[in-house]
Amino acid sequence: MENGVSFRIFFSILALMMCCVIISEAQMPRYKRSIVEIDNPKETLQVLGNLAQRILEAEGISNEKRGLDLGLSRGFSGSQAAKHLMGLSAASFANGPGRKRRFADETQ
Repeated sequence: MENGVSFRIFFSILALMMCCVIISEAQMPRYKRSIVEIDNPKETLQVLGNLAQRILEAEGISNEKRGLDLGLSRGFSGSQAAKHLMGLSAASFANGPGRKRRFADETQ
């Protein structure tokens, strides 16, 4: 009997200690703090506003220094593009070039 009682006491003390450890290690949910400390929030908001305004203005600026690219300087040239388009139009034409069908009765 004494063994049963001492086992129950030992088990209850162990369970109580486990509960205390679990409760002490469980932390309350906290919000992450800001990484950067802002000394003057009004000035920071003003700088961000100016930055947003400059970004919006930059989208409307056209690149006047850039010339018209006709594809002659590099890569696929204009003449190659024209030949390609002419080939596509000729291929879609009904009487255009394509596979010539030979009949079985013709001998060559």
